[in-house]
Amino acid sequence: MVIGVERIKLALVDHMIWIIILGVSIFFCYTIPNFLTFRNFLFTLYVVSPLGLLVFGEAVCLLGGNMDLSLSENAGFTAMIVGVILVDWVTWLPGWTGIILMPLVGAGLGAVNGFFVGKVKINPFLVTLSTFLIFNWMTYYLRRGAIVRMPGALLIPGGGRIGGIFIAIPILIGMAIFLYFILDHTRFGSHIRAIGGNSKAANMLGINVGNTHFWIFTIAGALAGGAGLLYTGYLKCIPSTIAEGDIFLAFAGAIIGGVSLQGGRGSAIGALGGVILMGIIDAGCTMTAMDPALRGVLNGLILLAAILINKTRASLRDRVLMPK
Repeated sequence: MVIGVERIKLALVDHMIWIIILGVSIFFCYTIPNFLTFRNFLFTLYVVSPLGLLVFGEAVCLLGGNMDLSLSENAGFTAMIVGVILVDWVTWLPGWTGIILMPLVGAGLGAVNGFFVGKVKINPFLVTLSTFLIFNWMTYYLRRGAIVRMPGALLIPGGGRIGGIFIAIPILIGMAIFLYFILDHTRFGSHIRAIGGNSKAANMLGINVGNTHFWIFTIAGALAGGAGLLYTGYLKCIPSTIAEGDIFLAFAGAIIGGVSLQGGRGSAIGALGGVILMGIIDAGCTMTAMDPALRGVLNGLILLAAILINKTRASLRDRVLMPK
């Protein structure tokens, strides 16, 4: 049994993300005047809200022992197909229908991944790599440029405000709380963790592994569709490059936030911490006018750091739990 000092050590290991956030914030506060004001913090949360939903989607997949390489392209293709439907194909549809359609379309695309992984039993890396390419090229096929003229209602979730607060911020925080409840306080959440920890043992316990995998990818797809909606409102348009490449940041945010690459371990609140850290780093780079090429290098370093942190966290946890 882990008691006393060991319990404190274990808590520090499991909540390492908040220590990292504190350290990075202190660094930027020291190097950049007026960095961590309340106004800047709110705007930082707003900027990373679309990425945050991708992080949550990836976190759900990783918890179940999977990965989804196609989430960012799902978000982009979902935004583009719904935009084309409203602007070019079915112009009489009211703009608010797009708010409903994007998560539904995203869920449908995620269900395709879930079918091949959960029912056909194909490796999730190969399945989602394939759909990554399909969604990416379908986005370009639909529109080479950007959709600029869109119904105003479609921009509200990602760009609207209530009382001076961007609507995307409570969406991000509310989704983190909702996922925390699902993952930590429902049977379905315990099934996800059990499968991520040991799918064979979970199957022996009577858990329908294939069906759970299907719903994991469907939920992740719905979150990607929601991310596409927030990207649309944030950008005020739908370019063909929308969300392109953000899957790597989504991976980094989830892993830094404490979601294990080995599956079964992590939390939605920790993933939210990963989102906040990504936002703070992005804000620091913006305020220092970092060269875009260097920011690309930094993103690669962040992903590498996330993998190292995951390895270090697992090692520290094993050391704490090791019998004396």
